[in-house]
Amino acid sequence: MTTTRGTKLKLLIISVLLVPVLVALAEVAVRIFSKRLDPLSIFVTSPQLRSDTQGETTGGMFEFDPLLCWRLKANLRGIWWDYTPVTTNAQHLRMTRDVGAKKGLRIVVLGDSVTFGYRVPVAFKKENPADFDATEKPYSSLLEDSLRAKFPGLEIEVLPLACPGYTSGQGLAWLRRDIASLAPDIVLACFGWNDVRSAGLPDRATMSAGGSQVSVRRLISHSQLLLHIAESAQRRTAPAPGRTAPEPRSSEEEYVAHFLEMHRACVERNAWFGVLLPVYRDPNTPGIDPSQPDAGTDPAEGARMTAYRNRLRDAAKENHIAAIEFPELTEASWPSNKALFGERIHPNAAGHRLMAERLTAFVSEAIARLQSK
Repeated sequence: MTTTRGTKLKLLIISVLLVPVLVALAEVAVRIFSKRLDPLSIFVTSPQLRSDTQGETTGGMFEFDPLLCWRLKANLRGIWWDYTPVTTNAQHLRMTRDVGAKKGLRIVVLGDSVTFGYRVPVAFKKENPADFDATEKPYSSLLEDSLRAKFPGLEIEVLPLACPGYTSGQGLAWLRRDIASLAPDIVLACFGWNDVRSAGLPDRATMSAGGSQVSVRRLISHSQLLLHIAESAQRRTAPAPGRTAPEPRSSEEEYVAHFLEMHRACVERNAWFGVLLPVYRDPNTPGIDPSQPDAGTDPAEGARMTAYRNRLRDAAKENHIAAIEFPELTEASWPSNKALFGERIHPNAAGHRLMAERLTAFVSEAIARLQSK
């Protein structure tokens, strides 16, 4: 009986030791004989979002992030992304300087491609991305310039925590992760189109920010073997094209809840929080833009933009959260606002100047209150 138990124990020990060896050998074999898979291609499954983050026009600008699913690559130097010159710092932000220790008043601006500054400035030549008007800047950079001029005795920095394609849910996850290390005095948040956009399944189904899901994504991303297994599983379970109707990436309720949670996170860290109500050029109905007759129009999307903005405005008022709206940059101002946009979604350099001017007054009131404490 003792011998039998000893034999079983030895077999168990051998099995326990053998499994990781076999897994390691399989990992090596996959790395040698199979194509390398980018985690982005596994964890960003929507065709629309894959095109946004992995398409030919992205210029290798994005990489996988286990929490946020993608992020800007660090230390990019003057690459060209769809008429946009892009330089990033070591912290994956579109800035020419790195984020150092906090010295004065720090403002964090959370956002998507609007805050990022899509096509601001415009670089028309891919072969010469440095050929652009340096006076054209995203509103976050203009805001920093104007606040420094208005408060010359105060060291002010504005950090654009902005990435193309992000929803308010990703902004909330980013804020929760980094608010302690950044220690901002003021936080602003501007999200809209990506939340209302129908791009496959909603974010809650494809990129949950829950701790276990993030841990799984992080583990799989480090193993080519696991990535190939995940890819195979996706092929087997993928629904037939057209079988599943695309949904907005965030529901109206989720959208508002994300901003309320951002506010709560800021209150816990003694940071002042302000909402930038989303921008959008026109009602998005067929025939509204003669330069693009009926092309890609989606009246339901335009209606959602209006509904989401109205709901967020009401929620901010009910919860005593500061909010700013840019009436000229909403569909209600069409067609007089055409000169302020590059296309339906993104303000151009003139639109960003308008945002920066209004935000200077908006944020100055908050700075004055902070200084009086």
